[in-house]
Amino acid sequence: MQLLAECKNSTWNKMHLLVLLAITTGMRKSELMGLRWNDIDFNKGLAKLTDTKNGESRNNPIPEVTLNELRKFRQIGSSLIFNSPTRPERPFEFRKQWQGALDRAGIDNFRFHDLRHTAASYLVMAGATLYETAQVLGHKSTQTTERYAHLSTDHKSAVVERVMGNVFNVQSGGV
Repeated sequence: MQLLAECKNSTWNKMHLLVLLAITTGMRKSELMGLRWNDIDFNKGLAKLTDTKNGESRNNPIPEVTLNELRKFRQIGSSLIFNSPTRPERPFEFRKQWQGALDRAGIDNFRFHDLRHTAASYLVMAGATLYETAQVLGHKSTQTTERYAHLSTDHKSAVVERVMGNVFNVQSGGV
């Protein structure tokens, strides 16, 4: 993914980590920016989210590839993971770095929140059910999740080919 690669060239050393965490976990921007080091269970691969949009705490899985990146910055204690260098108790304001990464990647009309949609789409295209995807994203309803999960054209083509190929080859012995 070009955007993720461009985040490595950011003036902020945690831009790549932030975007990787967003894509691989589907967490909301507010959840990511509120994450503290003591919210991460490195042994279980979980982030404990207590301040969520729907008010319900949840444990969000973090894949090993993302845990490895987190370990590079790991600190002990309750400080924010994505804190401001001048005011450590406040989240870092990364708007300029985000726009810079988008510009370098040649991407227009893409919001940080769209990474959440990307995560949902990746989950569904990899075979996760809408219910499973809703659980990861912290949605109370799969109807909300349906608006998030967009299938790529290649994925849709592969599904049609697989299903219809099976129907016509198995049921009728070919066309």
